[in-house]
Amino acid sequence: MLRGERKDEGGQRFKASRLSPGNLIFPTVIEVTSKHVTRIKPSWVTCTEESISIRQVSSVTVKKGILWADITIHSSGGTSPLLSSGHTNADAEAIKDLIESYQNKAFQTGTTQEGELKQCPECAEWIKIAAVRCRFCGCRIEQAQEEGLPEETWRMR
Repeated sequence: MLRGERKDEGGQRFKASRLSPGNLIFPTVIEVTSKHVTRIKPSWVTCTEESISIRQVSSVTVKKGILWADITIHSSGGTSPLLSSGHTNADAEAIKDLIESYQNKAFQTGTTQEGELKQCPECAEWIKIAAVRCRFCGCRIEQAQEEGLPEETWRMR
């Protein structure tokens, strides 16, 4: 898979340059999905994969050089940070921005997955599919839908 190419699960992969130190034969790959950040380091016989849940990422440090950037993805869960070097400066910023966007979405909606959300029929805010009551307006969703009531009577029944 190429740098920045989309995968089936909606993530992106960023491959370090082969011209950077430590990546000549087997370049490091950082994969960012809505659920986790994974560092993939292949070798002759094995492949090491380390991952941190998006919710456990505490910060992302990008140290830019003239050509390459070093990325450190810190965890709030007590695990070692994910370290990767040899990414272009643009890729390093894209990784950081992508992680931050997934974290912001998780903070605002309580989930990182679009398939886990539905819109409240009353206030149109995004809520979890299993929600019985909207956390924004208090609308009782399942009761209103089961009774077949018009949308204007759903609020605070």
